[in-house]
Amino acid sequence: DAGFTVTASPAPAADLTVNVTVSQDGDHGATTGARTVTVPASGSVVLTVSTSDDDADEPDGSVSVAVEAGDGYTVSATQGAAKVNVADDDDPPPQTPEVSVAAGSGVAEGGAASFTVTASPAPAAPLTVNVTVSQDGDHGAATGSRTVTVPTSGSVVLTVSTTDDDADEPNGSVSVAVEAGDGYTVAGGAGTATVNVADDDDPPPTDLPEVSVADGSIVEGVFGFLSVLEFRVTLSRASDEDVTVRYVIRPGTAINGVDYWGGAGEVTIWAGYTSATIGANVKDDGIREGGETLSVDLTGADGATIAHGTATGTIIDND
Repeated sequence: DAGFTVTASPAPAADLTVNVTVSQDGDHGATTGARTVTVPASGSVVLTVSTSDDDADEPDGSVSVAVEAGDGYTVSATQGAAKVNVADDDDPPPQTPEVSVAAGSGVAEGGAASFTVTASPAPAAPLTVNVTVSQDGDHGAATGSRTVTVPTSGSVVLTVSTTDDDADEPNGSVSVAVEAGDGYTVAGGAGTATVNVADDDDPPPTDLPEVSVADGSIVEGVFGFLSVLEFRVTLSRASDEDVTVRYVIRPGTAINGVDYWGGAGEVTIWAGYTSATIGANVKDDGIREGGETLSVDLTGADGATIAHGTATGTIIDND
């Protein structure tokens, strides 16, 4: 309670009614406005103004009493008002953490990119933070949305694994962005971080021969129930090393398992040679029909580059 002493000098011969106004700076639950106090013949009286103890954090303030004009007295020119300071005793609400992310050192593909997610100030309880992982290039990182939990210590390390492949490719990066969520804000200048990922594969030789596949045709039944439709695979020049070529035989109007048998495989052009063949077994079905087709696609090559990678095979009806 705020206490104020109201004094009349000289002391009145009888009880004196004095007009006062109570006001407050802030919201402290004081009863404000006009009231009266009675100064006895002793010359002074204590006026008590109660305040409320609430749970709201708020600035410190004050309660004031001003003597107003009335009958039988005058108001002191220098001591006609008094103020008692009122201190707030409530703890401020917890500050909302601001979450940031920092990148670790760059890695070679196959290494784990490291990111430190930090909440400042540290949360009072474990804090779930939304993040998005992305990559520049194809490094096998698991991209997309995920969550991390920041403990009360204030930070956690997020690792993003990459894959060590055999393909020569440009260097790239993995990034983590903090997304909006409950119980935190995103740091304006540190909401995203990037770790560089270096490719560790040697580039392919630049002087490799070129490999191509040529169209083929066959009359069904020319060699009996099964005849081999051949596609010639050729190199632009002989190589000092074996060249392996991978392929897939695909149906056209001819149906695999009905008109022919063939699928995926590989063929080797031996060192010093320039050609090899891919074969599909063609069945003599005894049905009168028009010519039918299938195709071969070269899907990859070790020791050569693919120049012309598609060929058409024609099955000529013999019925």
